[in-house]
Amino acid sequence: MEKNQKRAGRNEYIDVIRGLAMLMVVLGHTMTGCAKDSEQSFLYNIIWSLQMPLFILVSGYVTRYSRKAGTWRDLLEFIKRRTVSYILPWAVWTFLIRGLIFGKKHLLDIKYLLWNMDSGYWFLTAIWTISIIFGISQFFAEKLAKKKTGKVAIAAAVFAFGMAALLAVGMKAGLSFFGIKLTLYYMPFYFAGYLYGEYQDSILEKCYGIKTVEAVVAVCSAVWITLLAKYNIYGLSDGAAGAVIIRAIASFAGCIAIFGLFYRLKDKIKLKNVKEFAVWCGIHSLEIYVVHYLILVPFKVSQSLSLMTIEGGTAVALNYFATILLSAVIIVLLNQNSVLRFLLFGKRTKALK
Repeated sequence: MEKNQKRAGRNEYIDVIRGLAMLMVVLGHTMTGCAKDSEQSFLYNIIWSLQMPLFILVSGYVTRYSRKAGTWRDLLEFIKRRTVSYILPWAVWTFLIRGLIFGKKHLLDIKYLLWNMDSGYWFLTAIWTISIIFGISQFFAEKLAKKKTGKVAIAAAVFAFGMAALLAVGMKAGLSFFGIKLTLYYMPFYFAGYLYGEYQDSILEKCYGIKTVEAVVAVCSAVWITLLAKYNIYGLSDGAAGAVIIRAIASFAGCIAIFGLFYRLKDKIKLKNVKEFAVWCGIHSLEIYVVHYLILVPFKVSQSLSLMTIEGGTAVALNYFATILLSAVIIVLLNQNSVLRFLLFGKRTKALK
């Protein structure tokens, strides 16, 4: 996998997966904006079971390339970087752009927003919370253990403690406070990605490592498709423990399936431009996430259409490609200015072309 690392040490395979996850997010939003029955479709079932879980899992996996915080100063610098990367864009896009400029008055009500994070850019606050807890976990792991097994065990214990602390806050203030319910749901995906990143090399180096991985991918593919065919993952109740477990199993199985299947496929993609665009989407996934909300469904339909009709399918396709294209143009333009790049996307480095 490391052979694919280009663009200043980036792993292009991971960028493709991250780009795929973000493109699914845009497609899901486009479908619900154009077709009245899209949530009942098998395609939407696939998208909803994967989009955010896959993105979170990949975010945990790429921690294998990050420098560990070995001192308190390193930890504080890590927290600062993550806050700039996630909370600064969240604040600017929520309050200034959507709240003030576009007149979404409810986003200027702090109390309302804190208990209704899913009305805005909830993903940015969720990934910030997860990454901060994980960063603290790794800090203590580096401080208290020497061997990998010990470090992973300590990181797992501190991460679990962080989840328990979040749950305690949620039970007191309400699980909707600061998106705690969503954050708790996605935290295991992040840690699972981290675990695979830590042990991937040792697994693949074993005699039957590759065959074992392929067997796991095959089983997960079967479990994923079976659950998607049997349940409407999106429609499962958030309040029922059994439903949440089914949803989590389907998403975990789907993420493993996509992760494994695309790894085999990555070197067989002959269309260079397609691969390059997928990589670009992965690199600029945060930008796509915040920008696409403003231009979603640019071609308005006169009435709510059915996804299973030619008119409905065409409306979804046209709006999807238009949203992606317009988002890409806006992102490229905004990235040309270092001040806008920093304020809107939380990035200090020179823009990637």
